[in-house]
Amino acid sequence: MIVCLRTVVVPVEWRTRYLAWIEAGRAIREAHGILAELVVEPSDGRGQTVVITVWPSHEVFDAWIATPERDALTDFEVHRAVEYRPIIRYDLAGGYVNVPGLVAVLPTDETRQEWS
Repeated sequence: MIVCLRTVVVPVEWRTRYLAWIEAGRAIREAHGILAELVVEPSDGRGQTVVITVWPSHEVFDAWIATPERDALTDFEVHRAVEYRPIIRYDLAGGYVNVPGLVAVLPTDETRQEWS
């Protein structure tokens, strides 16, 4: 399993649409093997936004990068409005995920609708 980190610069006026774009692309990314995608922002509003994705393997991630579906997903105004830094790949060496705990605190559908 691999984890990819990428810092992004999201203009303030595009933040809501960017988060909605991430959510809207979920089904196509999952169909190509993504296990998770998280957008994290500094709590104090200073620093960089980081996009974290989790993939089963380097091969699955590389196959996704090469698909026409990915190209189509990135051909949106909101994607072009964001500045992307290089992707850094990490091999998952250990750790855990508390899935029930995450489900209990994840944003609701109502919260996600506020992003769009």
